[in-house]
This record gives sequence, structure tokens and C-alpha cells, in this order.
Amino acid sequence: MTDKLTIAIEELYATFAVYPLKSTMDGCPCCVSNADKEIIHSKQLRALDGDDLSRYAFKAMTTWGDTDDFKHYLPRILELLATTDFIVDTFVVLGKLTYGNWRSWLANEQTAIETFVYAWWGHLISSKTYFDREAFIEINKLTNNIDKLLQLWAISFDDSSFANYVELVHDYYYDLTGKRKDFRELNETDINKLLNWISMNAATLEPGFFYFENSDKALAEKVSTTLYIFERT
Repeated sequence: MTDKLTIAIEELYATFAVYPLKSTMDGCPCCVSNADKEIIHSKQLRALDGDDLSRYAFKAMTTWGDTDDFKHYLPRILELLATTDFIVDTFVVLGKLTYGNWRSWLANEQTAIETFVYAWWGHLISSKTYFDREAFIEINKLTNNIDKLLQLWAISFDDSSFANYVELVHDYYYDLTGKRKDFRELNETDINKLLNWISMNAATLEPGFFYFENSDKALAEKVSTTLYIFERT
């Protein structure tokens, strides 16, 4: 985990610590059992794991608890999303922020969330070995700032950012320039910005091939195919 992400997570806890755990939380009796309620009250916030919080993350604010309850659990939910294989999908978790109208929250709360999602995105690009399309789309929907996401994506052979770039182009370039099924949630302006950014960084492909030719033959082969994609379009 990057230092920026670690700091951002700690800032979430500090910011939302003003929302205490309530002794009881209202929940739809058809959707939330007493056992469900007991689980999320059974441990300290930071000790709750994905199994403990997955059901609440799905039900928060719609059929279980209010916005202040959600704010209490939010730091741990976001930490689990960023640092574990959280069973709850990214679109569900970030969608809860939209549902809770987070842009109307206190300025420091909005800042803490923005700082977290950008730090998380930087971590995904530099550390993960695959391009997380869902995270890219959902963070862009949440922040409406694709320029920032692309700015944070600095291509380097020393981390996973180049491999992520190759995977984006290899797996999705035809979609981006064609029917856009996989990127249907991006508007025309953002699609064009993404395509321009891809083209601007295409010059890294050939040197990247030679850089990884011997150390990572699978990546080098994918780079070769990606170069062919550009030659045909």
C-alpha cells in the first residue's frame, strides 16, 4: 500500500470520527435481522472485516440506518475496498456516496473522500497487475474529473503503470473507438480525453517491449499485439 493511501485512510478515520456508533440502528425488518445488527456492533470499527460489513454496505441508508450511521462505518468500508478483496463491488460502495449526496456534506468530509479515491487510484495503477476498469469508471463518475485520473497515471517501467496502460489498450481500445459497450458510462468528452491520453503515451510501447522482452515475456507479447492494434487503426 502506498504512503499516500495509508495517509488518506487515516484522514478518513480522523474526519468521520465525529459520528459515533449508535447503540441501535433502524433497519427494515424484512431485510435486516437482529443477527445482522449484532454483527456490526460486535467489534471495534477497525476490527470489522469484509464479512462483518458486506451486508451493511449493501443496505446502508436504503433499508438500514441513516447517513450519519453510514459516515461512522465509511472509513472502514473504504479501507476494505482499497486494501482487501472486498466482496462488495466498487460501484455499490461508491454508489452509496452518491446516494447519500456526499457533495452536500461538510467540506472537510468531501476533501477526505476525494483525497482517498485519488490515492486509491494511484495505488491501483502503480501496484496492481491488472487494469481495474470498474474502479476507473466509478471513481470518474464519483469525482467527474477524468483529467485528474489521467494526470495521476504516470507511465513507468518501474511499477505496474505501464502494464496497466498496455492492458487498457490491448483489451479495450477497439471498444473505445467502436461501440463502447465496456465504457458506455463515459461521456463523449471523457472518451476523447482518454483516447488522446492513450495516443500521447503510445510512444512508450516500443521501448517497453524491449525493456520487458527478456524479463516478462507475457507482457512483451501483449505489448507487441498492442502495437499491432495501433498500426491497424
